[in-house]
Amino acid sequence: IAQREQQLWERAQPRYDSIMERHTRLPKMDDIVNGSGITNSTDGTSKEEQELDIRKKRLVYRSKQRGWLEVDLLLGTWASENVPSLSLEELDEFEKFVNLETIDIYNVLTLRSDVPEDMKASGDDGWQSVVERIQQWAKDSPLGKADKEKYVEVKTRNNLI
Repeated sequence: IAQREQQLWERAQPRYDSIMERHTRLPKMDDIVNGSGITNSTDGTSKEEQELDIRKKRLVYRSKQRGWLEVDLLLGTWASENVPSLSLEELDEFEKFVNLETIDIYNVLTLRSDVPEDMKASGDDGWQSVVERIQQWAKDSPLGKADKEKYVEVKTRNNLI
């Protein structure tokens, strides 16, 4: 990198880090209540439970709205089925995966690349990380697996071929 580019990067780095941190951080319940006119819950759920519920819903939404149909279907379907039952540690791991670039998620889901090293399970005890479970689910999922004869039948029936 040219010296001038390096200087510009060093100058821009703190601002970039600040923007990225705000982009990936989920708001706390106080931020939501104070900023939206929502009142505190009266159904007996604690603030922590409400924040956890909001976090899970946001992660499911982000999983379904990536912008690539393939990723939206695979990751969104897995998230809808599994995110509500994830532990806090697993949610952190899933959120880290969702924060990757969409192309990287697509490559992991379609087995074009392996699960990133920092997202793999540590050990040979048979336990799988969240990302490894997602990849296994995508591999076994009927989504993306087309039966050629059924494809031809549907296309022919609808006058598309």
